[in-house]
Amino acid sequence: MIIEFKSKAAGAFFMTEPVARMVLSAAGLDYADKGIVTAERVPQVRQTLAQAIARSKQVDQDRLIAHEDAVREGEASFRETPVGLSQRAHPLLEMLTAAERQQVAVVWGV
Repeated sequence: MIIEFKSKAAGAFFMTEPVARMVLSAAGLDYADKGIVTAERVPQVRQTLAQAIARSKQVDQDRLIAHEDAVREGEASFRETPVGLSQRAHPLLEMLTAAERQQVAVVWGV
C-alpha cells in the first residue's frame, strides 16, 4: 500500500506502508491508514522524530560501513545499499518543520 503525506506547508510525498509504519513509530505516532498531526502537536512530533533520526544516524552509518566491507569482499553488491531511518524519515521531518513554521497540520492517508 502507498501512503501519501500532505500539508499546506509543503509538497506532498509518498511512502510504502512498511516505511510509513517505521517513520510514524519513530515520530511517536500510531500507524493508521489515515491520520493527522494537528498544528498544536506538530512541534512535539517534529522534535520526537528529529531525536529518533539523530539516534539512528550512527546505526545507519555502521550498517553502511558493514555493507561497503561486504561489497569489497564480494559478499554484496552496491544495488543492495541499506537505507536507514535517518534517510527515510527526512521528508516527513522537512514537512513537519515547514508545518511548524506555518502552524498548520500534517495529514496522511491511502
